[in-house]
Amino acid sequence: MYDSMAGVTVLELSGTRSAAFAGKLLADVGATVVRIGTSEPDPYLDIHKLTSQSAVTDLLSGAEVFLTDLDDEALKTHGVSLDTLRRDYPALVVTALSPLGRTGHRADWNANEIAMQSMSGLMHVTGYPDREPLAAPYGLGALQLGISGAGATCAAVLRARHEGTGALVEISGAEVLASYVRIYGAVGDYYGIELTRAGHRAPGSGGRYPFGIFPCKDGHVALIARTAAEWDRFVEMMGSPEWASLPRYTDARAMAMDYPDEVDQLVIPWLLRHTRDELLDLAQQHKVPMAPVRRVDELTDDIQMQHRNFFETTTLADGTPATVPGRPWVETVVR
Repeated sequence: MYDSMAGVTVLELSGTRSAAFAGKLLADVGATVVRIGTSEPDPYLDIHKLTSQSAVTDLLSGAEVFLTDLDDEALKTHGVSLDTLRRDYPALVVTALSPLGRTGHRADWNANEIAMQSMSGLMHVTGYPDREPLAAPYGLGALQLGISGAGATCAAVLRARHEGTGALVEISGAEVLASYVRIYGAVGDYYGIELTRAGHRAPGSGGRYPFGIFPCKDGHVALIARTAAEWDRFVEMMGSPEWASLPRYTDARAMAMDYPDEVDQLVIPWLLRHTRDELLDLAQQHKVPMAPVRRVDELTDDIQMQHRNFFETTTLADGTPATVPGRPWVETVVR
């Protein structure tokens, strides 16, 4: 049973996937989430929510959380503002999500998913060095903002119940994504790596070869070997080819920084002789950090996700059943 937030009523006034996804996650842990509006419910984002066409002001007295990603002007059309909500409902947790934040010089910018990714530095390291920067697809920035919003909301609700006062939880999507990019900054400083786009591999291979996505017989695999022992085990997994004993190919830092493409041309022919599942089996035997890059249409048949009952069934507007991702966790309560 997923009931950590049971008894908490959340009013969701969303315009993008960020607040909608935060609301979904809160509903997933037992909150009563009421989405306000007349739009057709999304079969994934709104699967466990209620819908109301009532005015926001008519519902606030029964809520513990007001969740939104609308800007100040859009909120005014619903008769509310962040300031009045905090003043008139001091016990209310108000969660406000936005691409760039609601304070500062850029608070009034008409920003979106691309703005979040570009202003965070994420796009600078995504793509190939001789091409334009790329954005991660499928609204991943908005979804990450929603995850942060849901987690911060849960913490604020616990605090409000303990101390009797609400809070304004205000989160910037660009700052969420920048906090993810920071790992490249830390690794870059340590290894002296220029943080720039590097195609199928992390910038500078993360300081040690290999660190990237590689082709194989039926698709691609992710391969990350961070230690000398892991590289040695990968070499053994390949059958200990003669080239791997040369000093040039025992220096993981030089392979990563100075001639990774050269090493790719030695490794890839061997990978291309094996399927993803064959490589996964070999990697498990040799304790090599490698994983298959699954296609989307393969996920529902994945034995690990099936074991954890990750997927659930919903019904589309036309009555057609559909399989959608479920809760990305398993909650076990010890009583």
